[in-house]
Amino acid sequence: SVLLCRECNLHRNRGTVAPLSLKNGISLDTVPPELQNLTFVEETMIARCRAKSWIIHLKEEDRSSRRPPTQRGFKGNIIVFPQRPEKLLDVLPPSIHDIVTPICVIFVGGSSAPTKEWLKNKATPLVARREKVRAALVWLKNNNPLYRHI
Repeated sequence: SVLLCRECNLHRNRGTVAPLSLKNGISLDTVPPELQNLTFVEETMIARCRAKSWIIHLKEEDRSSRRPPTQRGFKGNIIVFPQRPEKLLDVLPPSIHDIVTPICVIFVGGSSAPTKEWLKNKATPLVARREKVRAALVWLKNNNPLYRHI
């Protein structure tokens, strides 16, 4: 048996094809280079909506293990606000105040504060590269009707 979502099941019972069905030629294509490898902060900057807050857990790797360091987010109640990414092109790069103000990083545990080297290697979700954000916005403007006015 096949498990279907409610909408797909409704269309199947009607004998029609669901609008977002793969049968309609809708598929997840390859991600263009301009949108690949964006950090969390970069994705947030170009998004049409943004969350009020996020919590990202940066965990020190276990030196005795061969597993890579982990970065994960905690799930919870998130409020999403619309935003206008078209204004970004007028203010890139944002001031350091604009970047730092909405981001709060709390280090829990450990006997000392993280070093600059640790932050450079482990805190990559907090990086925003102006050229990556600009390239992503230009690609979205040329290829996504929701971004055509930026």
